[in-house]
Amino acid sequence: MTSLFWKLFLTMWLSIVGFSAAIGVLNDKLAREQWAEEPANTFSRGLYRIGQRLRVSLAEVGIDAAREELLAVPRYSRSYIYVVDAGAREILQRDEELGVLKDRHRRMEAEVVSDAAGQEFTIYMVDRIPPSTILAPGAEGTALRILFGAIISAMVSFFLARSLTAPLEGLRLATRKIAAGDLNTRVGQATGRRHDEFSQLAADFDVMAERLQTMQQANRRLLRDVSHELRSPLARLSVAVEIARKKGAENIRSELDRIELEGQRLESLVNDVLGLLRESSEHSPKQDEDLDLAELLTELVEVVNYEVPEGKPGITWQAPAPTLYRGDRELLWRTMENLLRNALRHTDADRGVVLSLSHDEQQRQIEMIVRDYGGGVPEPELDLIFQPFYRVQESRDRSTGGHGIGLAIAATAVGRHGGKIKASNAPGGGLSMRVALPMPNRPA
Repeated sequence: MTSLFWKLFLTMWLSIVGFSAAIGVLNDKLAREQWAEEPANTFSRGLYRIGQRLRVSLAEVGIDAAREELLAVPRYSRSYIYVVDAGAREILQRDEELGVLKDRHRRMEAEVVSDAAGQEFTIYMVDRIPPSTILAPGAEGTALRILFGAIISAMVSFFLARSLTAPLEGLRLATRKIAAGDLNTRVGQATGRRHDEFSQLAADFDVMAERLQTMQQANRRLLRDVSHELRSPLARLSVAVEIARKKGAENIRSELDRIELEGQRLESLVNDVLGLLRESSEHSPKQDEDLDLAELLTELVEVVNYEVPEGKPGITWQAPAPTLYRGDRELLWRTMENLLRNALRHTDADRGVVLSLSHDEQQRQIEMIVRDYGGGVPEPELDLIFQPFYRVQESRDRSTGGHGIGLAIAATAVGRHGGKIKASNAPGGGLSMRVALPMPNRPA
């Protein structure tokens, strides 16, 4: 048991016991002040008066008057007095109740009276059973009632305190497991029957654990993929160096070219990884500024189209009216550059890539769409392509020099602007990349 359990238990229990004791003592004191005599004596005298009225009714009027007199008596008091005629029948047909009292040998007084016609009736007055000590008035009865209430309240307080601290204990144990590296730990199932703040806390805990597990898996995959990407060019470098050693100085030009190519690939990979780490780091602040997205995209299209082979359409772009936005120009530039270059690598070279910029006033967002005419992406993998080092086709990206990091950098940069990036297969073939950025608030 934790200290919180005992604090809750004692607080609730002592509060209930203290309140019950105060009420019990107060009631006992007030009752004693108003009692002129003992309740048992008062009850006996009242029962005697009822018997006297019955005698008078029988003697002066008859059985009908006695029956009405009994019916006028409160039900509780009526059960202590019975009138039996000469035929041994109780005048209110309570023969069974009277028989039970006789079988239990209850003390009772019997008196025979006669009515005006001389018919005999027997009046039975049952002695009142004194209440048990716990129900009796007085200090002893009050003390016993308080003790009984303390026991009951202790049980209630125990289970209530337990129900409040048990989920916290489960969360504490689960937190220790998480800290020890067991990221499969979940607590939502244990509190599934509850519908209170504890169940909400457990649900939030499970979401946190799931995100930590996802991040751990992503980090492991990142390390695995980086090591794999580095191993291939390093292996080729080693082979090229070994071949160069075996050849003469005048015959190693091809090996030197190979070494230079692999070195460039290594440098590109390292730059991509560093870029991904930089974009995903929350410690790297955005350099927001007022800019025109239409102008930015126009400049970017000119730069990228400059590298497109002559005679090919490259990127088709019609600049709209100025589109003002506040964000990090460098991040947005690299985002759209990654998307455009990725689209150019995979599109049909004779059809090129289409870039568009528009406003969605209803959704209050700016949309930039990059559409290529390549082979598209299988539907189950549309969300996976934004993960670092993920490739839809291993051979395709390797042949084009991609490392599977560009889309991850783009998704991270868009997320830092509060936007979303989504991939979908376009009608007629090809892939459509949609970047949605929240529209800036209009000045009041």
